[in-house]
This record gives sequence, C-alpha cells and structure tokens, in this order.
Amino acid sequence: MTQFYIRLILVLAGVLALLSCSDDNFGPIDRRGGIPGPVSDVRVENLAGGARISYVLPSDESLLYVKAVYLLNGEEVESKASYLTNNIVLEGFGDENEREVTLYAVSRAEETSSPVTAVIKPLQAPVFSVFESLDVQETFGGIVVNFENPHAASRSVNSNVVVGTLRWDQELNEWEEIGTHYSGLTKDQFAVRGLESKPYRFGIFVRDRWDNHTDTLVTELTPIYEEEISKSNWRDVRGRYPVPQVGILPVSGNPMLEGLDYSGAYPITNLWDGNVGSFFHTRSGLEMPIWIPFDLGEPIKLSRYQIWQRSVAGGYFSHGNPHEWEIWGTNTPEDPDSWVLIAHEVMEKPSGLPVGQNSADDRAVAAAGQEYDFVLDAPAVRYLAWKHIDNWASIQGEFGFLHINELSLWGQRNQ
Repeated sequence: MTQFYIRLILVLAGVLALLSCSDDNFGPIDRRGGIPGPVSDVRVENLAGGARISYVLPSDESLLYVKAVYLLNGEEVESKASYLTNNIVLEGFGDENEREVTLYAVSRAEETSSPVTAVIKPLQAPVFSVFESLDVQETFGGIVVNFENPHAASRSVNSNVVVGTLRWDQELNEWEEIGTHYSGLTKDQFAVRGLESKPYRFGIFVRDRWDNHTDTLVTELTPIYEEEISKSNWRDVRGRYPVPQVGILPVSGNPMLEGLDYSGAYPITNLWDGNVGSFFHTRSGLEMPIWIPFDLGEPIKLSRYQIWQRSVAGGYFSHGNPHEWEIWGTNTPEDPDSWVLIAHEVMEKPSGLPVGQNSADDRAVAAAGQEYDFVLDAPAVRYLAWKHIDNWASIQGEFGFLHINELSLWGQRNQ
C-alpha cells in the first residue's frame, strides 16, 4: 500500500509540474540551424492573372518553406511553397501593373531569412479574355451564352470563372441577377431560360474567386416562344418498329439492338414519371450503341431537353450515367430510313476534372439537371429514340448500359 501512495504522489507531482509551465514557453520545438539563408537566382515568369517565381533554395537543413509577401486587391497577403519545390505561383491579380513581391526562406523554427525582392507584371487575367469572347444570342425561352477560356487548358493558374447574367427591371429601375454559370472548361455554353417571348435588356459579366470582375456586356434580345411538354401521352414503343442501323454501330458488326429494362423495378416509364428520384436502368453488358425509342403522342417542334443523372453512392459522372449519346426523331417509325438526327452530345463536367473526381459545382450541376439543345432546324417529330453510345464507366467501350433518372422536353406544339 505504501508503494501505491508513493507512486500516486509522484504522478501528481508530475502533473503539477506540467501545469506550472508558462505559456511563454510555447513555440517552435525545432530550433536547429538558426536563421536560413535567402533564396537566390530569382526568375519571374508572368502568367495570366499571376506569376511563377523560380529560385535557388538555400542549403540550410532546417529550411521548411519559402514565403512570398505581396499586395492583392489592396491587402497584404502571403503565399507559401514547400522546400520540396523551387518555385511559387502567385495568382488572383486583376490588373497588369508591376508590383513587388518579397521572398523569405523560413526554417522549421519559423525563423525568416533576409528578404529578397522580385518584380512581377501579371498578364491579362482570365476573366477579361473570357469576357472578350462572349457571344450572346436569343434561344427558346431565354438566351444562350457561348465563350472561350484558353487559359483553362494550361492549368498554370486557377482560371475558373463565373459568368453572371443580369436582366434590367424596368419597374425597379435596376439590374436583377437571373443566373450564374461556373466553368473551368476551355470552351463552354450555357442558357438562361424561363422567360417570355418579349424584348429584354440583358447584361453579362465575368468574375473569378478573387472577385476580379469585368465590365457588363449589355444587349437587347427577344427569347423564342417555347413550353414544357406534357409527359402524360408518352409511351414505350420498344419492340414495335425496326431499329435503324445508321451512324455509329457496334464494333462487332452485329446490328444495334434496343435497350431493355434491367428489371421491373427500373422501367422505362421512370424516365418520364416526373420523379427525379426514380430511374430507368437498361440491362447490363449490352453491345453499344443501344437504341431506346418512345412515343410523345403528337408531333412537337423540340427546342431543348433536360436530363437528371442517377447519383450512384452519392456521386455523379460515373457508372451507367450517359457520357455520349444521340437523339433521333421521326413521324413514321415503321420506315427505318425516316429517322433524322436532332441532337448529339458528349457530357462534360463544369470543372474539367478527370473521371472519379467531382467538384462541388459538378455535383450541384448534376443534381439540378443538365440542359441541352436540339438542332434549330429539327423538324416536328412524334417519335424519339435515345441512342446511347457510351456511359461514364465505359467511355468509348464496346459494352455498357444506361441509367437516367428523368427526361424533360421543351418546344412548340401544333407545328
């Protein structure tokens, strides 16, 4: 028992000793090496909206990182680069003015070297080149905006942009924001819909994550009339008409076949049941392309469509979700030569990230449903066929399958 009390007293004494330590002693543990030497042989490569500064690192073993201190939008900021690399990239500049950057080598003890100054002169920021490429046109139910972002190809700096759309409110005498579109692609397009067929004054601007923004491109346009097409008369017509053997066909040389339901739990009618939570699923391991025809109930001059991907394990742009497809139309499905191509798409992620990696914007876009246009000169058709070329789990593959949660159509009836 005596030994127990002795041990207890020693433990308590140790705890009290720890508690008595002053906060003034907190700080970097590693004090080896002293103040590091500065970086040398500094070189500058000016980039779009930024710069890459290269240098020779000091030989100090205690070196942890290099710090760059500079002004960005009037505020002093810091960027850091590990000792494992010999350059640091600065970004977010909205003008092309010269500015000084101060470089410090920093040790593991957070001791800094003497400063070394570099002068950078950023090139035109990506938002401005995107703005210069803007092309705005009227479309069904709204406007369509096309643009290019050549800096997105190099990935040397963060060139992702947000394109905002404004509409002039005559009653309030002010601009109203009616849409934003995020993009990291070199070439992109988006539409703002839900507008009446009457003249509007629109404004388009571009901004980035650092709130650098352009002027506003102002234009007056009149959207083309359209309406959402009722799904009450849509019908499955698989097995009733011959499958046209046109365009891309199975590489085996076998004829293209219709995509049948995976099971009774995922029928084709889920494609138009108005529920974006249910989904249509074909059988697996089918030779692609796959032909999936259905009847709209009446001829319609189609303008656009919207699809909702299936979220597989919380993810999009994967599994059997469509990657490349065509849509064909006809009024005489019994004639295999009567089908005409009215849409062809390859789905892209807004972020441009590789398969298996989705940004928050990718997930948001997929969850909201993705819109695509039919060709403007498409005839009014009663019968449609989704020609599934490949899916995200089998891009350019020979075999695959398809699942989609919902399909909606817009256009003009009684044409």
